Amino acid sequence: MIALLREAYPAAEIGFVVKKAYGDLVAHNRDLTRVHLLEGSSLGDLLSLARSIRAQRYDAVIDLHRNVRSAAIARRSGAGIVSAYEKRERAVAVRVRFARGSFRASRRLVDRYLGALAPLGVVPEYRRPRFHLGADDRAAAGDLLAGAGLAGAPYAAVVPGSVWATKRWPAERYAVLTRRLAEETGLSVLLLGSAGERTLCEAVRAGFPDAVVAAGTTSLGVMAALISLSRLYVGNDSGPTHVAMALDVPTVAIFGPTDPGQFDFRDHALVYADLPCSACSFYGGERCRLRHWDCMETIAADDVLTAAVGLLESRGGSP
Repeated sequence: MIALLREAYPAAEIGFVVKKAYGDLVAHNRDLTRVHLLEGSSLGDLLSLARSIRAQRYDAVIDLHRNVRSAAIARRSGAGIVSAYEKRERAVAVRVRFARGSFRASRRLVDRYLGALAPLGVVPEYRRPRFHLGADDRAAAGDLLAGAGLAGAPYAAVVPGSVWATKRWPAERYAVLTRRLAEETGLSVLLLGSAGERTLCEAVRAGFPDAVVAAGTTSLGVMAALISLSRLYVGNDSGPTHVAMALDVPTVAIFGPTDPGQFDFRDHALVYADLPCSACSFYGGERCRLRHWDCMETIAADDVLTAAVGLLESRGGSP
């Protein structure tokens, strides 16, 4: 979306609003003029952010979050044009949230976002997301790899975590997968994640002691740089998985309660059971509402390994 805006308006001032914790995700996008950071969640933080946006006197504000907070900020922006993406059809939201129906996206998420550009006269031409890395993050990633004994070694980046419990493929299966992946492809394994996911990564390493755990030791930017240097990425439906695809790293994505139809998996690999009850959630949850979690339990380590090996071969062969 940002790339299309820049092409349509080469001289425009383009700002991006993001929580401070996620600033690394857009910090090095050269199509942006500035990044507005939301420092915290207090009313004072929100008002300060709204003031900083209003001070720039933007002609248009595009709301890609579409919740009460983002709508309030957009209204206070002073912009002549306020546009928001079509989050989802109302009937779909009611069916999934209250009638326990399954969710099948009618369009890709990127296409929904691009639709919000129409009031600005921008033709919504689909293109795949791309991630922009910083030189400092690349350098820090190189230092980390050297310290871990992985400098110059081909490795797989594996991220077993996710914010929501139902989206996490079991740790013991990740352990089996990482061991067999190393045996069959010769790749080393680097386990990544947040500080809160370090225990999960250690549980995976318990089943494959040769894996290197770097969870909780990097910023988001450095994690992205580490992913960019990998030969293969494996993870659940999570932020790092979408970053990996945006970096065009061969990616194996494991989906369970959420609908993969929202995303573009060309040149990557999707592992998805596609059960009658799938997908049951827009975002995931803490427990399966049907109390069986079959969407993840039916996915075996062999399924993911086969997808990984096949992807490596299709993208240029195993190392």
